[in-house]
Amino acid sequence: MRRSALSLLRCPACQGSLNLEGEEDVAEQSGRLVCSCGESFEIQEGVPNLVFPRSQAFTLEDADSYDELIEWMGRLLNEDAGAARSRAVDLLEVGPGARLLEVACGPGPNFPHLLKAIGAEGELHAFDISPDMLRVAREKLPSGATNVELSLANGLNLPYADESFDALLHIGTLNRFDDTRRALAEMARVVKMGGKVVAGDEGIAPWHAVTEYGLVLDKFGALFRGQPPLVAVPPTAREVRLQWLFGDAYYLIDFRVGRSVRTLNLDVALPGRNETVRDVLEKKARTP
Repeated sequence: MRRSALSLLRCPACQGSLNLEGEEDVAEQSGRLVCSCGESFEIQEGVPNLVFPRSQAFTLEDADSYDELIEWMGRLLNEDAGAARSRAVDLLEVGPGARLLEVACGPGPNFPHLLKAIGAEGELHAFDISPDMLRVAREKLPSGATNVELSLANGLNLPYADESFDALLHIGTLNRFDDTRRALAEMARVVKMGGKVVAGDEGIAPWHAVTEYGLVLDKFGALFRGQPPLVAVPPTAREVRLQWLFGDAYYLIDFRVGRSVRTLNLDVALPGRNETVRDVLEKKARTP
């Protein structure tokens, strides 16, 4: 990790500031990040392990075969996975110089599209909870990609300060979060007001449910049965949209981050009556 990234990082346990400790010359590669709350997080080969709670850390054995799986899925669906990823990145509405976060980046299949969007002057921060996935992602980074920061972390406890990023992308784990509402709230928290959050996962579009296309995909079990969790979108979200792509087998929710919930003008007069909405509500509240 670079020292310049430290200003964005926060303790995933308490959101406190983190201090870098270790021998001066190697702290960024093999030191540790320490919080005043007592938590500390090791850095190995430049990658901080910010998974919290630590009991949620796990590894995946299929990290090396992920690309083959997606390629097979593309052939099954008669779709181009690269084109679908490019469309998802376009929804972020960012340009050169932007600072992006990818949540649960897996082995990094979105990196080429994200790096193209932000250019050499931008910053890409990405994490996964699986060391194996992050290892493969790191190996696939283009040589000379000095604007990428990788971490191990948990999507329910993002180790970043509020409003750190211009936009955020998450594809592939939304169906599996223990608390989807909290996951989306955390994503919105770390994005600047007005920035975009784009999140999605497997889930066949409902209009295919009774077609041969949908019925065959349903035989793959839970894989394509995910439902867009619109009820979990933060109430502060603006311009919420839902669409399907990649053969209508993946849903994408995108929204613009806001900081306040919508309110009603309860003092507006009711049509043709000499009383307001508030008056009526107060009367109803007093009625036994």
